[in-house]
Amino acid sequence: MRALYFKARQSPLEAEAILVGIILMAAAIQEPGGAPRRTDGRIVISGEAVEPNALEETFSAFGYLLDDVRTGDTLVPRLIVSSMPEGLKDIRVIDRRKRLFFRLVLPLILTTNESIESDRARLLAIGQSVDENSNEEVDISPENIIWINDLAARYNIDPLEDDLTIKDLVGVLAVRVAPVPTSLALAQAVEESAWGTSRFAREGNALFGQWVWNEDAGIVPTDQREGQAYAVRAFATPLDSVRAYAKNLNTHWAYTSFREQRAEMLNTTGDTDGWTLAQTLTRYSERGEAYVESLHTIMRVNRLRSLDDAELATPEDMKQMASTS
Repeated sequence: MRALYFKARQSPLEAEAILVGIILMAAAIQEPGGAPRRTDGRIVISGEAVEPNALEETFSAFGYLLDDVRTGDTLVPRLIVSSMPEGLKDIRVIDRRKRLFFRLVLPLILTTNESIESDRARLLAIGQSVDENSNEEVDISPENIIWINDLAARYNIDPLEDDLTIKDLVGVLAVRVAPVPTSLALAQAVEESAWGTSRFAREGNALFGQWVWNEDAGIVPTDQREGQAYAVRAFATPLDSVRAYAKNLNTHWAYTSFREQRAEMLNTTGDTDGWTLAQTLTRYSERGEAYVESLHTIMRVNRLRSLDDAELATPEDMKQMASTS
């Protein structure tokens, strides 16, 4: 359901000021680091605009309220923070901190899943073509051959080493190239980053506590275990952290059960269940079952399953959001 994008609560002068700010932001759309402008309607928020008060004003200007997202009355705007707000840790009103955290992380998760779903759709289309020509020689374009081999490399699959046919390769990749349930990703971000207030989140945009064995690639914990040289991986942006988290779940051997159960869900119902899939992540933390219980508590208390159907605004939606604000 797509309904009200923005509910006017400002005076005419306030609304005009907000609109000017949105237009200026839209004119400066770019990836962190000065990369070329995006064409997907994404607005990257950086500098002082990342701090809590400014973020809340921007989210409100786009009519971005969690309750409206839950009911399907609004879409999630493509507002991407370039870094985690340092001021999150200074917010004393817990509900306010939680709302802001979910509002800034949700677009990151949906953006990551959108990219995965795009790859999955193309992959399954190739698979369907192979199935339809099972008794004939399959004519796959050079472009698709290059693309599917690149996809295999990104998902740590070597078709030659495993002696896979195109049909086999599509089947193997289909288990890996799939989105992570929004409710599960949000719960893990909360658990692993302490609502975005941990040192790793603030200094390294690390939302999911991923370890690396190269201390130069991350932030060394102050209570690092004796005899172990590891660090928590740092990222240029929070979006990079979410992408790495999704790749981790989609490729690492420890999460094979997660992928297999997700594939079964997608094959039978066409959908996934974050609550159930959380039960497969006992290896994500040394706490095992207690970790899963924590995720379930976060999901239940914060009604995260109601965000599983949240949708990103399209580029055209973003233009309408800006023009009606």
